[in-house]
Amino acid sequence: MLVEAAGGFLTGSMALLSDAMHMLTDAAALGMSFFAARLAGLRPDASRTFGYRRVEVLAALANALLLWILSGYMLREGYARFREPVAILPGPMLVVAIAGLLANLLCARVLHAHSGENLNIRGAFLHVLSDLAGSAAAIAAGTVVYFTGWYRADTIVSLLIIILILFGSTRLLLEVFHILMEGAPKGLSLGVLERELCAIDGVSEVHELHAWTLSSGFNALSAHLVVKNKARHEAALKAAACSISAGFGIRHTVFQVESEPVKNSSCDACGCPEPGE
Repeated sequence: MLVEAAGGFLTGSMALLSDAMHMLTDAAALGMSFFAARLAGLRPDASRTFGYRRVEVLAALANALLLWILSGYMLREGYARFREPVAILPGPMLVVAIAGLLANLLCARVLHAHSGENLNIRGAFLHVLSDLAGSAAAIAAGTVVYFTGWYRADTIVSLLIIILILFGSTRLLLEVFHILMEGAPKGLSLGVLERELCAIDGVSEVHELHAWTLSSGFNALSAHLVVKNKARHEAALKAAACSISAGFGIRHTVFQVESEPVKNSSCDACGCPEPGE
């Protein structure tokens, strides 16, 4: 990334600068995963009862917004260069682009050997594949400029890479928004989950069902279970916790077991006043 950025400034190639920024997006994503994994090991305290898992989400939000700002600057520069092409040094540009391609090929080879073992490694491998495409595009632009002198080829390739960056950062921003809005975890069907809970022996009704994501790979759930037979309360609670954890990958569950349904909110059981009353 640093070599391509330096090469872009020295040769005047926007394609190299855009590809360097593309690598920055992947490096930032992998860095956030590593940073979040380290913070996840910190113990919760009295003020942060879930620990520091949400740092990953906040870092992703900052990353997406930064990429939009950088992309906006690059788009403005690309538009200016498309109207008035700027001469670049195609020879050094090709050398740097080929070096980037070789580095990505090496990374892809290392990660491919382990991509079937771990989802995070597979995600990193897919990121490197997209970097390979960016390096190949930069080589194509440099080749066109070298043989034809058509400088707009460099600008066109840079704009295509920026569009790819904006697409990825927009998806990231939407995922962050979904998590911060306490949306249900991706791929989790609340209807199926509710039927699973209702199938537990003694459970006659499920309400106040909520599921959300704290950070990547850490999903939480809370629900009220109506178990009319008080002798079945403890057994139903254990069955619900085990069933949801094993079948749906929920790492944190909170169940309230009731003999009679108490709907709308937990405060209904004690008659707490509404906020502001």
